[in-house]
Amino acid sequence: MSYGDLPCVEFVEVVTEYLEGSMPVHERLTMERHLAFCAPCVDYIEQMRATIAVSGTLSEQDVPEEVIEPIMAAFRAATGGKS
Repeated sequence: MSYGDLPCVEFVEVVTEYLEGSMPVHERLTMERHLAFCAPCVDYIEQMRATIAVSGTLSEQDVPEEVIEPIMAAFRAATGGKS
């Protein structure tokens, strides 16, 4: 789907930058124009905000030990072993 100059797939790719407030004003306005017409992207951004809020309350002790190594292995693989 696409609204204005921004297809949904591109919206999803830059949503973190939007939420962090680090994108230029003209790009932010494009995002907000897209959100004015695209209910699925509104749902997506609200899910991202909720995920950020919840994950910000977690500590290392909240993550089960058996989960840590697979997550770290996936991170190392995704970053080429640079952690």
